[in-house]
Amino acid sequence: MDKTLIRRNFPVLYVLLLLAGLGLSSVSWSSSFVENQVASQAIDVVKDHPETALNDGWAYRWGDSPFSPAGVPQWTLPGSTLDWQPIEYPADPVARDDQSNIWFRVTLPNANLRDPVLYASSIDFLVEAYVDGQLIYRHGEFDDRGRGEFAGWPWHMITLPEDFAGKSIYFRVFSDYKNIGFWGEVKIAERVSILDQVVKESAQGLLVSGITLLIALMAGAFAVLQGQRRRFLCVCLFSLAAAGLVMGDIPVMKLVWNQPLFWNYIGAFAYFMLPIPMFMLLADWLSKSSFEVRHFTGLWMFHLAFLVVAAISSLLGIVNVTQLYPIFDGIFIVSLLFLIVSVLFIFHRVTGEQKVLILAYFGFCAVMILDMAVAHSWLSWANVPVSSGALIFSLAIIGLSFNHYLMTQRQFSELNSLLETKVEERTKQLETLAEKERLRSDFLQFQQDKLERISDITLALEGCHSLEAGVNKLGDLIVDLCEPFSGVYRIATQERWDVAHHWGDYGSLPAVDEGLITRTELWDDGGFFSLNVTDTRGVVHCVAILQVKLTGESKGYTVYGFLPLLKRAVEKISMVLTNIALREELQRYSYEDDLTGLKNRRFLDDVLEYEVATAERVGQPLSLLMCDIDHFKKFNDSYGHPAGDQALKVIAGLLKDSFRKADIACRLGGEEFVVLMPMASAEECLQKAEQLNLAVANTEVTHEGVPLGHVTLSIGIASYPMHTRDPDKLLKLADMALYDAKESGRDCIRLAKQN
Repeated sequence: MDKTLIRRNFPVLYVLLLLAGLGLSSVSWSSSFVENQVASQAIDVVKDHPETALNDGWAYRWGDSPFSPAGVPQWTLPGSTLDWQPIEYPADPVARDDQSNIWFRVTLPNANLRDPVLYASSIDFLVEAYVDGQLIYRHGEFDDRGRGEFAGWPWHMITLPEDFAGKSIYFRVFSDYKNIGFWGEVKIAERVSILDQVVKESAQGLLVSGITLLIALMAGAFAVLQGQRRRFLCVCLFSLAAAGLVMGDIPVMKLVWNQPLFWNYIGAFAYFMLPIPMFMLLADWLSKSSFEVRHFTGLWMFHLAFLVVAAISSLLGIVNVTQLYPIFDGIFIVSLLFLIVSVLFIFHRVTGEQKVLILAYFGFCAVMILDMAVAHSWLSWANVPVSSGALIFSLAIIGLSFNHYLMTQRQFSELNSLLETKVEERTKQLETLAEKERLRSDFLQFQQDKLERISDITLALEGCHSLEAGVNKLGDLIVDLCEPFSGVYRIATQERWDVAHHWGDYGSLPAVDEGLITRTELWDDGGFFSLNVTDTRGVVHCVAILQVKLTGESKGYTVYGFLPLLKRAVEKISMVLTNIALREELQRYSYEDDLTGLKNRRFLDDVLEYEVATAERVGQPLSLLMCDIDHFKKFNDSYGHPAGDQALKVIAGLLKDSFRKADIACRLGGEEFVVLMPMASAEECLQKAEQLNLAVANTEVTHEGVPLGHVTLSIGIASYPMHTRDPDKLLKLADMALYDAKESGRDCIRLAKQN
């Protein structure tokens, strides 16, 4: 080993080792201090009041209890003994099927405790505890169906009432995980005794997480200050992941910040992150062993993609983080098997350092698989030392990396002088090429900016719903496209050309020539551009004109190069405006009833599907009113079809006036109308229907100045979720209610029957 190299790096190594030593001492002293303080308070209490394990007398009951109006679960009331089944331990009863709700109960023993609490290592997932019908503890939020979102995997300390002895405690549990119920130990003890236990169980985790964080700090410092950044960065990432994995499982963190879901996310994402730096390390260490390592690259990239998808989907609430553990475990095991087979082919030809790395890696993987087996109940419950395995692996990696770092630094120093000479020669060549490239880049950048602006303009115009909106919006966007040219943008309004926008030295531009309106003309220093729209009959209309002229510097782009580009842009914009006009005209024809001006049946079918999906997603009510004119055929026969059309127009006008702007009135056909009322309850819809009937009763139909009398309406109403939990059935239920109104003598309103 190069002694000069060691002396040169000795100050850095000394500082890092000193920080590590101080950090380890402080972490060890802090954990011991906290443990001794709590233990000194708890020792006398524990001697006088021993803990009591709840190992017998448990019973369970599938499903969820109904609640009394006062909020008391009926299954906790005296006499509710039916359907309770005995169970040795309150977890995973047989015949679960698709059940996600379960109740457990047990009789609390007689124990002489001053501050009694019930301690449970873990419960899947959400839980409420009741004594004498009163809620004494809750973890998570239950909805009206007894379900809820995952709120974390903490340990639970439930404060018991003073007179708990001999009473039954009931646990309401929800879990859509593969396990349901308790996990670990369940006991009654003094609060200070439980806190003492939590601190003791956390001491090793605090020490390990502190050490791994310091290792991450050291590796990060080497990655920043020295060479081999990729390798030390991998060590840093692995140590951070190991620290997060350990920290997420430290029980005392709940006392530091009572946010179990946060700590579960820390542990889960750190768990999912572990294979990434591990595979990156293997790829880096084995890349010089004549072995193709692209498989390892693919593995860590695949695990990185899984980590990103898992983080986004869980944080957005698409999936619970608990559902990701089995998927990750399966992927990790498959990846590990593939890795073992691959490494077996090259193990005999790798160096001693690489063999140590491989063995350390497989040792840590064995610990992780053992932990998976316990988590999935393939093995009986045991405390698997994952934190210790992570610490040993981190120490092995940092030792190998440091040793390898010292060896490669000498090689880097030998190459440094040679590289400096070549760099000087190459720098001179690059400076010459850079100047040429800068000039060319300025030329291309101007052209690229204009092309991007054209793309932005067409994209913005495509979002316009009317030709008028598109022409006006174009005026706001055209200036950036035309600079450095001065210009004027005019819009056709009532046979005039109004100036909508102008910029630069526009005063020197010529007046508008009517003969140029439908064509484009280019000059030496500018041009005239007509924006034309073709209607459905093939007639060309000029909707706007653009005049530009170069009055300043061209910014590296020639006039002859820019004007043809602007001409193509105007042609493309004209095509977009034509599409907007055609779409606007076709939409008006396809969605509007010609006689009444209301929306037609086709529009109703489209908008009903959207409103139904919205109502289901956001949980808002949706009401639908269906009506038709009573004895309309008789009205037509008596006064003629033109008078009947006039009656339809009158009813359409009353529909527009009687409902909210957000409500959608449609004519289904004939004398039948429908009003769709988003976010309106049945009561609100009924009020509007009564207002409509009153307006109809006070309105006389007249045709050509001749009064024809009054008409009446029969109305049917259906509302989601009052009448049906399936909003797709609203139209059918409203039609049935309308039929009921007709059968009841007409001129009345009927609500749909609840489905």
